[in-house]
Amino acid sequence: MNSPTPYTQALINTLVLERRYTSEELAYLIAVAPESMLRRGVITKAGENLLIIFITLEKRSDATPYKDRLDGSVLHWEGQMRGKHAERYMSEATHEVFVFIREQPRTPYTYYGRAIPIRYRIHAAGTPSQVELNLYEYEERLASLGSYSRNTMASDNEGPYALVQTEKRQSILARTAQGLYREKALKLWNYECAVTQVQEPKILIASHIKPWRESSDQERVDARNSLILSPTYDKLFDLGFISFKPENGKILLSSAISSRDWEKLKVDDSKELKMIPEGTEHYLAYHFTHIFGFTPGRMMEEELLTF
Repeated sequence: MNSPTPYTQALINTLVLERRYTSEELAYLIAVAPESMLRRGVITKAGENLLIIFITLEKRSDATPYKDRLDGSVLHWEGQMRGKHAERYMSEATHEVFVFIREQPRTPYTYYGRAIPIRYRIHAAGTPSQVELNLYEYEERLASLGSYSRNTMASDNEGPYALVQTEKRQSILARTAQGLYREKALKLWNYECAVTQVQEPKILIASHIKPWRESSDQERVDARNSLILSPTYDKLFDLGFISFKPENGKILLSSAISSRDWEKLKVDDSKELKMIPEGTEHYLAYHFTHIFGFTPGRMMEEELLTF
C-alpha cells in the first residue's frame, strides 16, 4: 500500500468511524458537487490515492440491482458494470478504500472505516465484478466492544493490570476453543484427511470452510464448518484454487492453475470428499460462491502464504 497523499491523510484524520453523514456533509468533506453524490457509487480524485465507495443495501426498484451484503465486518460488494477502475486500484493495492453504507435511499450514510480487499473476481464490461472486503477498522471496533463487555466484571479502579490479565485469559480461552474445534473436527472426519485419507495427525489441518474472519462466533467453533486436510489440499482450498460440490463432494479445479501444475501436484478431477457430514453443505456452498475462483487480495495472499 502506498503512503496516503496529504489529502487522503486529511480524510483519514477527519472521518469518524460509525458516524452518520448526510450526502451534503460528505459532498463538502470530499469536495465534490452535491448532485454527483446522488448518482455515483464510487469516487476517486485525480492525483490522490483514495477510493470512496457508497453502498445502499436496499436498492430502488429502478436502480441497477447490484447484490451488496454486509456480514459482520466483511462486505460483499458488486463492482462497476463498466470502467472497472475501482477493482483495478483494489487489486493493485495502491489506494486507501473508504466505505460508507446506508440501509435505504435518501437516508444518511454510516462510515464503516477503511477496507482491505480479501478477494476479488473481475468480470468483463457489462457484468459487475465481485469483491469481498474486510472492514478492518470496523472489525477492530467490534472486537474492542466485545472485549469491553467481557471486562465489565473488573472494577474501574483495577487499572491496566486487570486489563492485561483479562487479555491473557482471553488468549487462553481462544487457544482452548481452537483446540476443542480441532478435536471435534478430527472426530467428525474420522481422524483422516477428507480427500486422501492420510491419517498422520501431525500433518492434518483443521481448515475452516467459511473462513474465520467471515464466520460468526458460533460458526468459528462449529465442527461442521471444517475440513480435515493434508497440507497441499488445505492451501489450495484456502486460496480458492479448489472447492467441493456441496451436493456430492466432487472436487472443482480452478483454471488459474495450469494442467501441468495440477499433474505435478497429483490433483485431478477424480478426487472427492469421502463424505459430507450433515450440516456441512451450506458451508461448502459458501466456499463455492465466495472463495472458489476468486483472486486473493494482495494482503490476504501474503497472509495465507506466510502462515
